[in-house]
Amino acid sequence: MAAPRIAVVGAGVSGLAAAHRLRALLGPAAEITVLERSDRIGGVLRTVELAGVPYDVGAEAFLARRPEIPALLDELGLREQIVHPTAAAPTVRAGGRTVGLPGGTLLGVPTSAARLDGVLSPAGLAIVAAEPARALHWEPGGDVALGRLLRDRFGDELADRVADPLLGGVYAGRVDALGLRPTIPALAAALDAGAPSLTAAADAAARPAPAPP
Repeated sequence: MAAPRIAVVGAGVSGLAAAHRLRALLGPAAEITVLERSDRIGGVLRTVELAGVPYDVGAEAFLARRPEIPALLDELGLREQIVHPTAAAPTVRAGGRTVGLPGGTLLGVPTSAARLDGVLSPAGLAIVAAEPARALHWEPGGDVALGRLLRDRFGDELADRVADPLLGGVYAGRVDALGLRPTIPALAAALDAGAPSLTAAADAAARPAPAPP
């Protein structure tokens, strides 16, 4: 039987991970070719230098509570190269000022408007504060682009100044291109359970799970 021949299109992190997994599954005899149209690998994951300091300008973090990435790093022998976050607080450039990213959100989805003071304009804050009083139409089990949902419920400022920077750092994608259910499944579950607003759903999803009896 001839050895399998496989082409992986794209040498971003997904393509490279797929090629690695195929090699593990099919063994050394398989012919695996990774195709990339640009002059570098890594896709949106890349590092640039500014004033002599290296900066990650794609995703720069992963969720430590999920086991997949640590397991992959162990397979690749890269565990010792993990750089742990410093105590420095993250900031964002918003409205012509550098301000701290607000706490009290679920990956950028607010649990209240009060936490966003200083990040959003008064008009933007008013939109977020009014969201719980607006009727929410949600089809349980459905999905929607996260950016579309946030812009509809909270306005463009919240999506651009808070959610996009937070989610871009983890998923290396713009909030408008990310699906709600795969990105924040706990939020989708809270909506499925009947949360009356997106604010209420974020608040419910952000609460720690009750301890077992």
